[in-house]
Amino acid sequence: MKKKLYSATVILIVMLALSACGGIGAQNAADLDGTSWVLFAYRNTTPIEAAKPTIAFTDGEVSGSASCNQYGGSYQVDGDKISFSAMFMTEMYCMEPEGVMEQESLYLEMLGNAESFELSEGQLMIFMADGETLTFVPAE
Repeated sequence: MKKKLYSATVILIVMLALSACGGIGAQNAADLDGTSWVLFAYRNTTPIEAAKPTIAFTDGEVSGSASCNQYGGSYQVDGDKISFSAMFMTEMYCMEPEGVMEQESLYLEMLGNAESFELSEGQLMIFMADGETLTFVPAE
């Protein structure tokens, strides 16, 4: 009797663990397609209010504002893995608001180092290998 109870408990724990992991792995490009986001936080700080980066996903293409310049390219998704390629951007220099070019440079660097993503509680989180995260909220 104890062996059956033990076996049933182990099976239940394994099933719960697998179902918890399934939410992230089940994501795909269709989850992002047609969505638009505004950067909410990065490196434990919030972006400059007047120059928040944005990102939009459409048919394998990504575009948005990096803070001063517009950017675009393509993205690939495999489960919860994400990568960006063939990126391009305009080449303007913005003097205001203060810090906008530094924010833009860091944002684009982080986007280039993206490894995985998660859609959770109305937010998009893009994770880098070094543990950094870009957190987005839906664009209005």
